[in-house]
Amino acid sequence: MKLVNWSYAKRYNIKAIFDEFPHVVVLFRQIGSYYFIYSMKGLTPEHIPGRRDYVQMEYLLNKELGMLDAYVKRKTR
Repeated sequence: MKLVNWSYAKRYNIKAIFDEFPHVVVLFRQIGSYYFIYSMKGLTPEHIPGRRDYVQMEYLLNKELGMLDAYVKRKTR
């Protein structure tokens, strides 16, 4: 999976599009010093991401924004 495009949205959200789900707009919100998936727009019953896809999307966006270290360490607190 690759991060195709991302941009800032209203209220400190980030919108992102990924190559495996090009019809879905994923909204991320910041918690602490990393971003997590808040919602998704454009989902269809045939193309629903699984938990592994969610984690990969969060990983890729946090890597792109330089917050990967905080994202990886989030569960050790």
